[in-house]
Amino acid sequence: MKPTRPGVLAGLTAVCAVLAFTALRFWQHLGSPPPVPLSAPITLAVLAAAVFGVALGLRARLNAYREARLRAMRGEPRVDKHGREPKPLDPLQAARALVLGKACGLVGAIFGGIYGGYGLTLLGHLNIETYRDEALRCLFALLAGIALMAAALFLERVLRVPPEQPSSPPTSGDNKLATPRA
Repeated sequence: MKPTRPGVLAGLTAVCAVLAFTALRFWQHLGSPPPVPLSAPITLAVLAAAVFGVALGLRARLNAYREARLRAMRGEPRVDKHGREPKPLDPLQAARALVLGKACGLVGAIFGGIYGGYGLTLLGHLNIETYRDEALRCLFALLAGIALMAAALFLERVLRVPPEQPSSPPTSGDNKLATPRA
């Protein structure tokens, strides 16, 4: 699985902003657009905080396990200063966290773009207090979407597997799989 590139998320945010701006400009000709819910920026911000917390927890756990492996290679006991031996990260848990990071990056880009485009449509009506409040909610939702994308990218970075060290090529007698069968 390849890591998500920030440019892809930024492009998706821009596309969603343009689509939302266009749809809401059309909607304004038919009547007033729907109100921006107060829960939009709050939900995105809580989700960003949760993803960031998961990333910090996994980073600490992976660092503790790596340090224990280094101590074991030096011949020291694997236990930390509290006398506990760190457990390796379950691969299924890492895969679930990676899927969470990928999905949250897309959710942050899509909703950030939608609320960003909505906020752009409201810029011409800031003299009306109701639209000013909605534009402020759109701004906070956009910022929360960006924070969600950043937390998702950080989670993906924490779960990145380091590249394998190149090993010496096997000698002809050691590699039984390389010899062709007749």
